[in-house]
Amino acid sequence: RLRVVLKAVEAKVGMVQAKKLTEEIVGKTDESSKDLQVGEATLPPWVKGIKKGVRIEYFWSEVDGWCAGEVVEDPVMIVDELLVTVLFDDGETHRLPFRADEKVRW
Repeated sequence: RLRVVLKAVEAKVGMVQAKKLTEEIVGKTDESSKDLQVGEATLPPWVKGIKKGVRIEYFWSEVDGWCAGEVVEDPVMIVDELLVTVLFDDGETHRLPFRADEKVRW
């Protein structure tokens, strides 16, 4: 009989704790504290391999799609983006910013 009582008490205490936690979260007046906190995007580790002479592909647009080219200058890091100068196979040269939030284009 004691086991039955203990199980009932444990379930009740667990429920009370869960309810209290929920009330603390819902009761916060600062709306931003309720939001999921996500860290800032960072450059992937493979970016260190982008050097002069490396062949790359860059997603230019929906029309042109992926364009191949060669890095013709050593990239330059400015604040949080890497500037990469690319000579594309069509003969055009472009200096392109590589940012963490746009890594799907590379």
